[in-house]
Amino acid sequence: MERNISLVSLLCFIIFNGCLVFEADAVESQRSEKLKLTHRHSPDLGHNPGTTLGPPKNSEERLKQLVQSDKARLHAIKRRLGVVGKLKDWVEFPFRSAADMGIGQYFVSLRMGTPAQTFTLLVDTGSCLTWFKCKYMCVDCSAVVEGQRYFSPNQSSSFKSIPCSSQECKTIDKASTLPNCPHPNAPCYYDYSYLDGLNVGGSYFNETVKFRFSNGQKKGLVMTMGCTDGLNQKNRFKTVDGILALGLNPMSFAVKAAHEFGGKFSFCLENHWIIKSESSYLVFGAEDQVPNMQFTDLLTEESKRTSLYPIKVTGISVNGTMLDIPSYVWDMTDRGAGGMIVDSGTTVTHLVEQAFDKVIAAFEPSLSMYNKTKGNLDYCFNAPPAEEFDETRVPRLALHFEGGAKLEPEVNGYIFDDSKGVKCLGFSRLAWPEMNILGNLLMQNHLWEFDLANKKVGFARSKCMLD
Repeated sequence: MERNISLVSLLCFIIFNGCLVFEADAVESQRSEKLKLTHRHSPDLGHNPGTTLGPPKNSEERLKQLVQSDKARLHAIKRRLGVVGKLKDWVEFPFRSAADMGIGQYFVSLRMGTPAQTFTLLVDTGSCLTWFKCKYMCVDCSAVVEGQRYFSPNQSSSFKSIPCSSQECKTIDKASTLPNCPHPNAPCYYDYSYLDGLNVGGSYFNETVKFRFSNGQKKGLVMTMGCTDGLNQKNRFKTVDGILALGLNPMSFAVKAAHEFGGKFSFCLENHWIIKSESSYLVFGAEDQVPNMQFTDLLTEESKRTSLYPIKVTGISVNGTMLDIPSYVWDMTDRGAGGMIVDSGTTVTHLVEQAFDKVIAAFEPSLSMYNKTKGNLDYCFNAPPAEEFDETRVPRLALHFEGGAKLEPEVNGYIFDDSKGVKCLGFSRLAWPEMNILGNLLMQNHLWEFDLANKKVGFARSKCMLD
């Protein structure tokens, strides 16, 4: 049976400040919000020519899509480093997987405005501005394409443009806000740059995000978002309605929503190799306590500098033996060298050469019976079909984190089919000085919790079953 890979774009998604009407089922006596997660290769997405949504033609095409996405994301991360009363429910939103955009891997559908307008946003863990395609005082109205969805501010009574002369405009985001202000009531314009060099332009606005719970309670959050009206259709964002930003930054939806719903958010990454219709959820708030949850500290100074999710690694072991990796590899410098970030938007785990070489050397004796060959990743080998491949011969990997937490991924998280007769180890080699990235394949089959209030990241093995 052919195995399949999928991506998840974790975490740094989110959105808003707009009269977003999120309607989701909620469980009483809890405090959280869930968004459904569906991996991009799910058959539910059907076949979409010209995109990477839906089942790929074969395993080789699948891995190519994932590796290409990782390359774009790695380039983006490198650029970045260079640089109220409580409700009684927790709330959850369903997600489905996104196209191969390089910055995010999941979509969320939502309604925004009064009356509500429906959109599909790409969830992005590496940015902080949530924006929509708009038709409002167009910078370049020729970019409007027939058949695509656009937010129409003039049709929403809750839409509020932010004037360029206001104090709010001056404090939103100094790096992206443009200084031009032709008259006091003109919109506050932005030119937002992404980590990989692409950018979007438009104007900021306010709307109220509305959360609806199963017990009938409602909660409205006022957030600031972007109305992008000058999008070049050759831009890779042309196939989405906008971006839901989950970066670790005060202006992101993740931070604002987590503040309102228990100070945390979580998600469960299903087994990417199994294509099925069920999806996961992005949850805001505190669900029932999960047994065997392990925690490690979120490195606050590094996260403030990057808006990413850095954690402290103490080592990597193979079959219980700790590898001789220099300790400085796990220390993040001011220039972004070393350390490790958790990034569900990256597929395979990226290791700097000092760590990668040690890991490969530890695996090679057990894989010596197979001939090395070229593939989409750095270490690939000829191997029999999945049903004949003996996974018990593959060494067991573990990542150790500060505080004693230990992630023990399943074998299918770090060894998988590249093409017919070829398998690869799911690690990518980075030259020093670079930063290590924990990708979503090693994170799968686990529930991940981001406790922003207590500055911790937790994980526990889970089947990611939906209630």
